[in-house]
Order: sequence, then C-alpha cells, then structure tokens
Amino acid sequence: MSPIRDPTHYEVLGVRPDCSFDELRAAYRRMAREHHPDVAGERSRSDGSRSMAAVNEAWRVLSDARLRRLYDVTVRVPELPPRIVVPPSRPGTGSRRQAWVAGVQAQMARLSRQAGRSATQTLLIRHPRGARAEYDAVVDRLVGQLARDAESRVRAARAAGAAPLDLGVAATLVGIRSVADGLRRQAPLGVEVEDLMAAELLDRMWDVLAHELPAQLTASLGGNPHVAQAIARR
Repeated sequence: MSPIRDPTHYEVLGVRPDCSFDELRAAYRRMAREHHPDVAGERSRSDGSRSMAAVNEAWRVLSDARLRRLYDVTVRVPELPPRIVVPPSRPGTGSRRQAWVAGVQAQMARLSRQAGRSATQTLLIRHPRGARAEYDAVVDRLVGQLARDAESRVRAARAAGAAPLDLGVAATLVGIRSVADGLRRQAPLGVEVEDLMAAELLDRMWDVLAHELPAQLTASLGGNPHVAQAIARR
C-alpha cells in the first residue's frame, strides 16, 4: 500500500479544487455540523477536535480569495475526474423527461462524490483500511453505482415523501441502501478489504447526506443501512 499523505484543504471539505464559493460554503457547513463536538456521537473528543480544527483551517484559507490563490500554487492538488455535465437538450433529440432524469442523475453523482470525500476524510482519521488513493478508487466505483437507475430511485424517494427540492438527496440515499443491500447479499461468498471499505463509506455517506433532510423522511427511506457491521461479522 502507498503511504498515506496529508489531505489537502479541498479534500478535508470534500470539494473539487475548481469548486465555487457557494459549493465551498455548503461543504463547510455540512462538515462543521458533522464534526461539531455536540453531534460527534461515538467519536472520541480528541478525534472530533482534530477534525473540526482541520475543517476550520481549510475554510479559513479557501474562503479568502487571496489565500486560496496562494494555496493553489504552493500545494499539489490531486487530479480529479472531470465534472459530469448534462448537455442542454435540443429540439428533437429527446424528451423533456429524459433531460430532467439526466439532470437528477448528474446531481446524484455530484452528491455521492462529495459525500464520499467527506466519508473518506473521516475514515482516514478514525481507522483507515488503506491509503487515500485506495479510498478514492472505491468512491469512484460507488458513485457509478449510486447514480444508476435514477428514475426508479426518484420514484422511491417520492413514495417516501420527499419534496421536489429534496429529490436529489433522497434518491441518492435510496441508492445507498440499494448498493448496501447488494453488499450484504454478497457477504456470504466472502468479504474483501475493499468490500469493508465500501461498506464503511456507504454508512458514513448516508450520515453526511441525511443531515440535509428531515429526520422523518430519512426514517421513511429506511435509515442508515449499517452494512459495515453486518458484513464484518462474516
């Protein structure tokens, strides 16, 4: 395994180096809620304090345009996959519904990737099973799986009571439970380290995204799958 390097400020907040200020602010608020001592849950106080300090420092630097420019030229930021862009629909090239589904699918992929980076950061601090590059590879695979079947997952999210503005997040949570169920079914055939990494990521990704929705809705969606505990017993 390759040595674990210190995360960049972008990785701490779970955003791309080319993110907008609004994306940066939303990520900081999400991470601040997750790592705040009052909501840290089972994490130790020292781990929570270290995480919150890293989040605050990343925000301090990246929220200041001058400091961000200086940071970008002094740190080597890992190359990331290109953004998923939904091309504008043209007359005669597809229905309005297809374009809308494609937009939701792109939103699901973006949300999954952001949640995956946040989950990776937490797992690397708490009990890493590999290097960041290995987690990144697992996140990439999960993003592809979670963004599949967007239309059916949106229908499931609607059935659970998701409002229109919450459909992207709720559909992604439906995807997390679906992929987690697949891991649980495969567990009797054998569990690899990558399976454990994927399971722990899915559980953490659920928690990251569930913060954006009412508790009643996340309960209707089935709640955190807790698949890591289930397959670790195999």
